[in-house]
Amino acid sequence: MGFVFDKDEIRKQCDDFFSMYNVTKVETREMCVRKRVHTHAVAENSRQIAGALGLNEYDRDMAWVIGELHDFARFGQAVVTGTFRDSNQYDHAAMAVRLLFKHGMIEDIIPGYHDISEEDRLVMEKAVYYHSVLRLPDNLSKREKIFCDIIREADRVDIFRIVVESGWETIYGCSRETVFSSAISEEVLSAFEKHELVDYARRRTKADYYMGHIALCFGLKTKAAMELAATQGYIRSLLEAEFSDPDVQREFDKAAEQVMDYLLLQPEGC
Repeated sequence: MGFVFDKDEIRKQCDDFFSMYNVTKVETREMCVRKRVHTHAVAENSRQIAGALGLNEYDRDMAWVIGELHDFARFGQAVVTGTFRDSNQYDHAAMAVRLLFKHGMIEDIIPGYHDISEEDRLVMEKAVYYHSVLRLPDNLSKREKIFCDIIREADRVDIFRIVVESGWETIYGCSRETVFSSAISEEVLSAFEKHELVDYARRRTKADYYMGHIALCFGLKTKAAMELAATQGYIRSLLEAEFSDPDVQREFDKAAEQVMDYLLLQPEGC
């Protein structure tokens, strides 16, 4: 019998770590609470996607563990910077790898960590490190790419939920009316036509930020992740936008059609 991940203990160790950030400042504490919910949701999404891909029990559990680890440094980022926006000074994925794998915290999280094969320890490290990059490097092994894809897709699926449930001020720093009274940049619309992710550095307006979240659907490459996103229903909610400018609304409707086609979603009522 090979290595078995003690998921109950791993979950407990992660929650103990997350609980360290039960800070006094209300806004920061709420950020950390939301991030904890997100972390556990991504872990479950990862396990579901791995199962739908036909992976064995060990691999499904490893996908779940990567989900638990992927945003490990977000909690410290919230306390130190007051934001979840990465910068040259604070890259949350790189910081998580430093904390977990370089400084050995992973040994406290996963009982028997050194009994895991060297290959899979590296797979977990790379999956955490690359989970938020725009594009994966070309030099990943087949196994590394499988788990990198799983965590990236599981993460994107839950971002749809976060945007819908968290509120406009929390996500965009403004009201719904402000988002839907702004324009959508040509570069962003072009990304939808090409079924591409939106380069966050090219967002110009509040509507661009909103569209960037919707465009994460184009990062879903497996049928399992697409079906999970469709089943959860949050992407449909995001496609119900009503812009104040009729011309912008027409542009949005075309972009929404691209999403519907890509995810093979049927219009409501069909």
